Amino acid sequence: MADSPDAAPGTTTWSVGELSEAIGDRLRAAFPGEVWVRGEIHDLTRARSNHVYFTLRDADGDVTAQLSVMLSSTNRVRVNRLLLRGGDRVRMTDGTEVRIRGRLDWYGPRGQLQLQMTSIDPAFTLGQLAAARAELLDRLRAEGLVDANSLVPLALAPLRIGLVTSAGSAAEADVLDELRRSGFAFEITRADVRVQGPEAPGAVAGAITGLARTRVDVVLVARGGGAATDLAAFDSELVARAIAAAGKPVITGIGHEVDRSVADAVAHTAAKTPTAAAQHVVGLVAGALERAEHAWQRVAVRATQVLDRADAHLDRSRGRAALAARTAAHREQGRIDDAAVRLARSATSVLDGADRRLDEAARRLVATSRRRVDDAASRLEVLATRADLLDPVHVLSRGWSIARRDDRGIVRSVDDVAVGDVLSVRVGDGTLHVRVERVDHDGGP
Repeated sequence: MADSPDAAPGTTTWSVGELSEAIGDRLRAAFPGEVWVRGEIHDLTRARSNHVYFTLRDADGDVTAQLSVMLSSTNRVRVNRLLLRGGDRVRMTDGTEVRIRGRLDWYGPRGQLQLQMTSIDPAFTLGQLAAARAELLDRLRAEGLVDANSLVPLALAPLRIGLVTSAGSAAEADVLDELRRSGFAFEITRADVRVQGPEAPGAVAGAITGLARTRVDVVLVARGGGAATDLAAFDSELVARAIAAAGKPVITGIGHEVDRSVADAVAHTAAKTPTAAAQHVVGLVAGALERAEHAWQRVAVRATQVLDRADAHLDRSRGRAALAARTAAHREQGRIDDAAVRLARSATSVLDGADRRLDEAARRLVATSRRRVDDAASRLEVLATRADLLDPVHVLSRGWSIARRDDRGIVRSVDDVAVGDVLSVRVGDGTLHVRVERVDHDGGP
């Protein structure tokens, strides 16, 4: 430090090194101990020396105020221990708001103010995340968006799935494995997106919106477990609004069982894990299949009942028709016999009159018999037509069959037969004679 000949008397001219050292001295005097600072991490890098460097900015995005931070390899061990002690719920990544402690230092070689980080407050970050999550949910609830997606109708058997996740991730593998093991013919449309970092919210929201415009039945959003800061993308307003506006049901499987994101809150259904989300979809399809099978069983039982009643009615109709024909014939025969007796008794007295009466009686008899026979034939034809309409052959021709035992009884249950029994199975165009080799009850052998 020296006086300048061109400067006013008493004016000091500093060398760069002298000024830098003076700034350091003033800084240490003003901030003799460590300070707590809060802000948002940006441009985080890890050097080969295991030192970590990043810029700390105000969380409101004001880049006019920022501070360079250096976390040495020694202090890094201590900071990681604090994060693990907090349940490993916070990780230092770009975009994470943190409260850190350190000592202010003037780094002369670069002429740079720097914070030598020594500690971190994980509870602050978690509190900020929780507060932001609650504030966003309040706004979405006020707009009626929290329940919007839950009102979207869900397909009875959602076989066409739009999967939003990171390609090659464990979450993707878990979902695909679960869907394949089900044996159902799922049609999967995948959207590979970043699920962590500053770009993740826009990528996830865009994928949800894009898939919702396709032919998928449901959109499944999957992300494996991680720290709360790793899952921050699913607490973003972009993702929440994309789910609320989707025209298809959105099912989420994000993180572990204890994780609950804004995306879960606004989704149609929130599963605890990616695997659970896939299992939920499989359960929907299995339930639809089970309901369909029960419906077909009810149809089969009803059809059997109708066939049995038709068979019984046909037998009764045939019996009544035969009885009516025999009765009419006997009655007509009796009248003929009576007429013949009367004719024989009067033939000796009035032959000519008897001949006329005989001719007249014969004509009446023939006319009456013809009408009665015609009436009986008409009734029989009507009954035959009805019987033909109720004939099981017409039902059998549509793919049904009737099984009977040797004693001609209809088989209505697996309990009616035993292994080795010989059955006659009537189908549309004939009869099959089969032997029972195995009897299976519904639900397995």
